[in-house]
Amino acid sequence: MHFYWRVIEELKYLGEMWIFHDPTLRRHFNQWLRKKEKVLAMSVAEECSLKKPVFKSGGIIQSLN
Repeated sequence: MHFYWRVIEELKYLGEMWIFHDPTLRRHFNQWLRKKEKVLAMSVAEECSLKKPVFKSGGIIQSLN
């Protein structure tokens, strides 16, 4: 799931949006996000400190790259 997350983050940087059509994959990705939300928030905290714009999705701070 980490691979999907990184791809989605890179697509956000390019202004694109990733949409999961498979309900099972969507469910597993959302479960993975909830499980790893603290780690992901810490991983983007360094990028946030560089004054990059951020937004929240599902309570998780997301970077634009």
